Amino acid sequence: MKKIEILTEPNPILRKKSKKVETIDERVTKVIREMTSALENSEIEGLAIAAPQIGRNVRIILVRVNEQKDEKGKIIQKAIPLTAYINPEITKFSRETIELEEGCLSCPYLYGPVIRPKKVRLEALDKKGKKIKANASGLLARIFQHEIDHLNGILFIDKISDRKKLRKADINDSKKSK
Repeated sequence: MKKIEILTEPNPILRKKSKKVETIDERVTKVIREMTSALENSEIEGLAIAAPQIGRNVRIILVRVNEQKDEKGKIIQKAIPLTAYINPEITKFSRETIELEEGCLSCPYLYGPVIRPKKVRLEALDKKGKKIKANASGLLARIFQHEIDHLNGILFIDKISDRKKLRKADINDSKKSK
């Protein structure tokens, strides 16, 4: 498979609303393979990717999260292997919000504070067409919201809560250690 490039701002494809996947077929499987390749081969380590980021105008996101523990060693986020969510939709948002710094593969080396709901409920289809539901909090809730924004043509830089806090990271700090 040829190297799949991740599109970056200001590419107009990133600003389009993605179309619903009507049928899960070989074309969808191919998009998921391309998204996986782009994420795995990115120079910047990413936790997730949305189909528009590789130029595909369909509602698919891929997410992976490593296990996270609090300072006492208690697991606060179970590990999630790379998982495809097709036609993801957030059906519930918590009223409680939190401001945290975000970055994005499509806005390389830029980081800034974004206020988002702390918890969400997501509904989607898996790659076999089975309906899945996920209650998410913390990092996973943030990832779901960030990636679904991509499907709606919205980038995290559109939601920066304080433009003065937008920062550009040192390129060497953001590269994967290979």
